[in-house]
Amino acid sequence: MEPSHQIITVSQLVDLTYQKLKELNYSKGSLKKYAYSFKLFARHASNNEIKYYTEKLALSFLEEYCEIFSQLNKKSITYQERKRAVAKLDEMYKYNLISSKKLFSRKVYLFQGCLKKSIDSYIAYKIESLSSARIKSIKLYLERFSEFISKTSDIKTENDLVINHVILFIESCSIYSHLTLYATVTCIKQYIQFLENNLLLRDNISHYIPKIPKKRNRTFPKAFTKDESLALLNSIGSNTSKERRDYAMILLAARLGLRASDIANLQLSNIDWEHNQINLVQQKNNTPLTLPLLKGVGEAIINYIKNGRPKVDNQYIFLRENAPYSKINASALHMIVDGYLKRAKIKIPAGKKHGPHALRHSIATLLLENDIPISTIKEILSHKSSETTKIYLKIAQKQLLECALEVPKLEKNYTPCVGGVHV
Repeated sequence: MEPSHQIITVSQLVDLTYQKLKELNYSKGSLKKYAYSFKLFARHASNNEIKYYTEKLALSFLEEYCEIFSQLNKKSITYQERKRAVAKLDEMYKYNLISSKKLFSRKVYLFQGCLKKSIDSYIAYKIESLSSARIKSIKLYLERFSEFISKTSDIKTENDLVINHVILFIESCSIYSHLTLYATVTCIKQYIQFLENNLLLRDNISHYIPKIPKKRNRTFPKAFTKDESLALLNSIGSNTSKERRDYAMILLAARLGLRASDIANLQLSNIDWEHNQINLVQQKNNTPLTLPLLKGVGEAIINYIKNGRPKVDNQYIFLRENAPYSKINASALHMIVDGYLKRAKIKIPAGKKHGPHALRHSIATLLLENDIPISTIKEILSHKSSETTKIYLKIAQKQLLECALEVPKLEKNYTPCVGGVHV
């Protein structure tokens, strides 16, 4: 959806936004907070003698009340309330609607100059086979590339592209991390190959693009122990609708190794109750995955649907606890796990990751310790490459120790021999 450029007064925008929040059944508490923030926003506009809403006005308000520029690390509750309120106003202004997403995290990618048309065609071509997350990253890299090329005076069409232009762009990306550089070069090379295949380049240059080696992270995967995983699950309980929801979600990560994004996007249609299976298309790599619906997992999902899930028409299984009852965000799952870790009094060392992905690592480690083959674990976790799965060998210490050879004892009078000469 393209943003609009309507002209609207601050008071009109505030009234429209607040009315929309009421129509979406936001709770009384939330409406009260939004109303107060809107009142502050209108006062800020009046004090600065500004009648009409602009993004510049929104940012100046956030600076005055939240110091978003002068104090970037400020994360108080008040700051978050003001930011959410302005996000709703901005969303209503640009799109004439309100969603449950944070607008300020939404990114509209703009392709510039003579490459815009071909990049749009390339995105349309790739969108059929890639996940939304992958498409988003491709848009980011191509936005940077098109901006760089648009400032190059000797390029009027794609036909004017030569390898030197690409190399200069790659050099400009040296400020980014190695993995970002690797992903950027890979993306640009595939885009250039698309141009070549469609005869949009005078000369084929893709094979001259330098190769960037992909350095894998060789650190140990962060995982919970078996006892920690059990303590975490036992701490949840089932007394409230929230606990029943959280238990089912965390069980999906701990027992089946599902990623947070796939848990959040799980729909009622993904559960095949007749054959005790979960069938889904993974968000990360857009590939289908079928997993057995374990008895305990199935019972937890049923318990939530019957005794905790809001009675609304929504295809997603796991919903927000309060109105509007939209699907839960994957990022929220990290905070949920963190809360139950504290309840279970599990101490997490500083710097150690302890979100839902650590539960995914835990199941891989547990399978290795039970002598499950790497190839089987690869299928369970749906890794594209066995090399990814082999990272877990690092923490399969029990198995590695069993592979060690016993060092023979040396005789008392033994002296080492080098080149046939005893030393």
